[in-house]
Amino acid sequence: MMDRLSKPYLALMLTCLIWGTTYLVNKLGVTQIPVFLFTSTRQLISGGLLLMYLFIIKKHPWPDTRYLLFQGMMALFMITLGNGIGTYGLAYIDSGVSAILAAVSPVIIALLTIYLKPDEQLNRIGWLGIITGFGGVVMICFDKLAPAANHDSTVLGFIFTLISVVAWGFGSVISKTRHFEYSPLLAAGFQMFFGGIPLAIIALFVGVPNEFHVTTNMLIIWVYLIGLGSIVAFSCYIYALKHLPATLVSIQSYINPIIAIFLGVLFLQEKVSFQLIIGAVLTFIGVFLVNYSQYRRRKKSNL
Repeated sequence: MMDRLSKPYLALMLTCLIWGTTYLVNKLGVTQIPVFLFTSTRQLISGGLLLMYLFIIKKHPWPDTRYLLFQGMMALFMITLGNGIGTYGLAYIDSGVSAILAAVSPVIIALLTIYLKPDEQLNRIGWLGIITGFGGVVMICFDKLAPAANHDSTVLGFIFTLISVVAWGFGSVISKTRHFEYSPLLAAGFQMFFGGIPLAIIALFVGVPNEFHVTTNMLIIWVYLIGLGSIVAFSCYIYALKHLPATLVSIQSYINPIIAIFLGVLFLQEKVSFQLIIGAVLTFIGVFLVNYSQYRRRKKSNL
């Protein structure tokens, strides 16, 4: 039987693997489906299904008002801004650029943690890991980032993506400042459902083109993102975030780009360069250093 420590690490690993694939799937989605219709439907259905499972099948007790208000605030940061606005930005930039910008979130989380959760702030080894890992991601995605900077149309994508990254980092740290006895799945369900409501309102104002028709490919994309990308991966992320330091959980932002790049190699026949290999090595070294710094901190605190 898994101990209490291995389960959060397994949840974090699943989050990394699944979310690494969603850059490609999201990019396919925003090229075929109106962005806010695409992301609001995904979040509302995912959150609704998870809440129905918890309340109807598992008979979970209804939470108090304080908990609901807090999850509503988290939904704004994590889902409406963090996921919804980030997906909107993806409509203007390619998935590789989006991945490298998302890798900024561990730095934001580490900086915010210094002020909001002093007991979890990084030591020198952890900071070295963040710098090394970020440098590795820059090296991997440099060839994608440089050409994109020459197109004015990508500026809007950069702005919205950076807003989403900052919001996600802020929400990740704030979530660690409150402790509730409710299941992490309940938090995931409410955050997805509450966060999908503003996106649905925006979708109503933006409107859907008259020529828009749902195809089989669109349904496959929706099902994948609802089932794995949201219900499974986001629930795993919330679970890992509850049991592990926010700075440690943020390493998923370093692993996701590697998966996204290699999926491009697999499905789009992109070349694997020496630069990409070195960048991947640096990224994994950075991940190791962040993990090692947290291990030393926990070991020292237990003495």
